[in-house]
Amino acid sequence: MTKYIKKLPTGDDILKSSRFEKAKNVTHHKKTSVAEHSKKTAEYGTRICQWLERHNVNVNEEDVVRACLLHDIAMTDDRVHSSVSWKKAYRHPKRGMQIAEEEYKANDVQLNAIRRHMWPICIIPPKSIEGWVVVAADKCCSIWELTHRIDGIERKNYINNK
Repeated sequence: MTKYIKKLPTGDDILKSSRFEKAKNVTHHKKTSVAEHSKKTAEYGTRICQWLERHNVNVNEEDVVRACLLHDIAMTDDRVHSSVSWKKAYRHPKRGMQIAEEEYKANDVQLNAIRRHMWPICIIPPKSIEGWVVVAADKCCSIWELTHRIDGIERKNYINNK
């Protein structure tokens, strides 16, 4: 776990849950797990919150961390995970919101951030600054994950296979 998440006890129930344990075995973005992606997204979200707070923007960091940890939790649901790749983009936010509400008692800000984290693919944007932080953190993390896999040795293999 990263140093940014450690200081916040708000995600411990999520990190220790059986569903999050399952997320460690579900591949995401080809090279990482849903659990690792979610923790990295929470780290990015925490960094964004800290930057915003230095610029006098109030953000509820607890809501951001919890929404980041849960934003892709629906990928552990077999109905979502087994669907065609492009359909996952549309299906997992709604299912993730349901799981977050039922299993983790997420509040309205967290639920909206989870439901809207795929903006602009899902047309309706988030309602709160916390939701926008989750969107930004997820995009930054996803870009890093998707581009990192062609760096170094993997990049060499990628070029040699073209």
